[in-house]
Amino acid sequence: MHLNFILIALLISALWGATPVVIKSLTKKFDISTIMFIEGLLYFFFLLCYAYKYTDIIGKDILKINNVDIFKMFFASVIGGLIGNILYIYILNKHESYITTALVSVSPFFTLILAYYFTKENITLYGVLGVIFIVFGIMLIAYNETSEPLSLLNNSWMREPLIPMHQVFP
Repeated sequence: MHLNFILIALLISALWGATPVVIKSLTKKFDISTIMFIEGLLYFFFLLCYAYKYTDIIGKDILKINNVDIFKMFFASVIGGLIGNILYIYILNKHESYITTALVSVSPFFTLILAYYFTKENITLYGVLGVIFIVFGIMLIAYNETSEPLSLLNNSWMREPLIPMHQVFP
């Protein structure tokens, strides 16, 4: 695997990992509808800037779009994006951000199955085992919300956050 691919993937993970913490901090001050609306406006603005830069490519591709493509884009943006985001922010507001993010991260399981059937991607034993380990790890994280702390962590100083969130996001 190329090092650039891995570094970019890790950067994406870091960005996506930071986002729920920021959103969770905003839910203390704003309703989730307001957060999503402002996020949508900002996304739309930057999307317009991006589209301006790639006008020639987008112009050529628009001519090739058919009804099936429109349905796929509708599904990806409205069903997967908008509705998924509404539900995500709703549960993020009610639960710990790291547990919510972990549960939502079970998507590789669904991606593996759907990619195999719909895009005919090659699935290897390592891919299947990796997804099994991901799902198992996510189950452990989710169980954390209902379980008692380990006896090693019974000292209160070990359960305190390293950096109090009110100092990071006032």
